[in-house]
Amino acid sequence: MSQQAEEDLHPLVCRFGALGDMVLITPLLRALYQRGGRACDLVTIGRVNALLFEQMPYVRNVFSIDSRAAPYWLDRSQRRLIETLRGMRHRHVWICETDPRSYRLLARAGIRRDNSACQLDLEPVPGEHYCETWLRLAGLSPGGFAPPMRESLAPYTELFVSAAEREACRQWLHERGVDPIAPIVCVQAGNRRTTRRGRVDRNSNTKYWPPRNWAAVIDEICVRLPRAQVLLCGVAAELGMCHDIMADCRSDSRVIVVAGDLPLRRLLALLSLAHSCISVDTGPAHVAAALNCPLVVLFGKADPARFRPVSATSPVRVVVGHADAVQATEPDMAYIEVGQVVDEWLGATPMRIDENA
Repeated sequence: MSQQAEEDLHPLVCRFGALGDMVLITPLLRALYQRGGRACDLVTIGRVNALLFEQMPYVRNVFSIDSRAAPYWLDRSQRRLIETLRGMRHRHVWICETDPRSYRLLARAGIRRDNSACQLDLEPVPGEHYCETWLRLAGLSPGGFAPPMRESLAPYTELFVSAAEREACRQWLHERGVDPIAPIVCVQAGNRRTTRRGRVDRNSNTKYWPPRNWAAVIDEICVRLPRAQVLLCGVAAELGMCHDIMADCRSDSRVIVVAGDLPLRRLLALLSLAHSCISVDTGPAHVAAALNCPLVVLFGKADPARFRPVSATSPVRVVVGHADAVQATEPDMAYIEVGQVVDEWLGATPMRIDENA
């Protein structure tokens, strides 16, 4: 078989999404791998997304661009991508996109709606979770791909971490003064809106929950799980928020800020080792679920029915706040109570709570 024919047999998946969006397409990647027996090539955006799929058997190559908004002739990463795709000429392409910019860019490599399976060709299903949507897309067959799936696949997300990455994470925990044997609870309070300029509690930050509330949850965790160590996670831009939370904690000696010291592969390894995670609706929450870390996720305006993290084996508890508990008012994270979060955390980890630990 020629090299060109060999390339043609590998599915090509295109998704220009943020971290959580990329985690949600892992059921599609797994389904295509199971259908055709070959790992997928993936087109995405950003170096972080390229790192996300390391160790994944369903992915062969990741091709990323720096920006989708930049003009094509001024963006070297876009031109490099199109040159690569023209040289490979995949026959079987799945496009997980509705944005016209994505289709215009891919058309430069000869990839069009009429020779690929596209999200635009799927009939919308109200309230359908995105994992279900991507599995429906995986069932389409552009250009006579492998036989259709004979049985429905479970719509769970999945990521992989190597033993070496876990061991390196344990060493890092030791260097940060964390006992890697003790229960580790990860808290992700920030999100992309938090890192933008301006006040973190502005109205446009619909995923903001006050530091005093996070601190109250952490204090309760430390009471319920006496040996627990709580790690405040995030990127460097979220350090200020994390320090504000720690300052409000009564149990601050058991709280460690690791925001800004978590490159993506280390974050994956950490969540694979953690006792549990409490997070706002953001990328790391999806990562935690994909690594089967028991999770509590606080939702703002987004619809959990479509966007909630999905785990194969571990509980995922969703918390939503409403101004009026009786009437169906618009969700608002400001109305989530500390007790709700603690109760859901206890419900997500009943077998992991050991008062004598």
